[in-house]
Amino acid sequence: MSQFNVNDISKYRTQLMGIATLLVIFGHSVGNGVVMPRWMESLCGLASVGVDIFLLVSGLGLWYSLKSIDNEANSWGGVKCWYIRRYRRVLVPYFIIAGIGNILAVMRGRTIAEAVLNISTISYWLEHKGAWYIAMLIPLYAITPVHDAICKKIKNPVYYTLVIVIIIVGISSLHFECPNVGLAQFIENVRHVLVHLPAFFIGFMLAPMAKEEKCISFLWMIVVPLFLVIMMKYLHFGYWPGFLVFSFVPLLCRLFCYSGKTFMNILSFLGKISLESYLFNGIVGSWIIVYLPWIYESPVNKGCYLHYALVIIVGTALAYWVNRFCEKALKKN
Repeated sequence: MSQFNVNDISKYRTQLMGIATLLVIFGHSVGNGVVMPRWMESLCGLASVGVDIFLLVSGLGLWYSLKSIDNEANSWGGVKCWYIRRYRRVLVPYFIIAGIGNILAVMRGRTIAEAVLNISTISYWLEHKGAWYIAMLIPLYAITPVHDAICKKIKNPVYYTLVIVIIIVGISSLHFECPNVGLAQFIENVRHVLVHLPAFFIGFMLAPMAKEEKCISFLWMIVVPLFLVIMMKYLHFGYWPGFLVFSFVPLLCRLFCYSGKTFMNILSFLGKISLESYLFNGIVGSWIIVYLPWIYESPVNKGCYLHYALVIIVGTALAYWVNRFCEKALKKN
């Protein structure tokens, strides 16, 4: 049986994020009004696997970044610097993009209070509005060093991680009636985050194996997750699309081994601007509708193909610019 080198996830980290970026763009197409056959709409629902790829790779990457501070004399000082680096990398581009978006929205009538709630990501937890992925990363980053410390102290972090995953799947599968509409919305928003977290914790668990370049049978990496997906789907238990990532990523890594340089460079480019691309993809569409209505209402825009093509092109260009600006600014600091 062919073996999968876990280090390939780290080796092709940027390209995997590029694939995730493409999946997110594809998944957002229906929400932007793009007309497509029913089978393609169904595939758009599975494009959320892109989020799980991001989280799998992030879990692995955060383990490596925490490993780099293990030998520091002042452990709290190292963790504090780790928090600053992690949050700065995510929040600086986020505040730039969300700030511009909310300033324009305030000029169109949004209240300052609504803008503050949106930028702070509180609006996601209360109303399911705004950048939910950023809203998820803020508490997730906060608990990661604690999770890492627990993993170091217990004998078998693999079993510990699997228990966490089982608990998350179990909690996110609970459904109950809540008479309070606001509380019901908050619970649903929390559940929406929880269903994606198994990928992060399993990515964190795989990181030590990646560092040691351990190999796992493709039977385990592909067949077992697919079996779990089938069981979860037909038992109506848990969020089964999230577990597709554990079969999809090894196949992608094997594909990358035989891919051409141009293809890999394109994916690498998309991977580097993945965060900024996600943020702009969520707001550029509304800018076109508001500021360029003649494009959106044009007969040429039948099926919203022109509109979403502009969302992709403009969003990618702006994402690249913000990414470059943030890289230069952060390097100076």
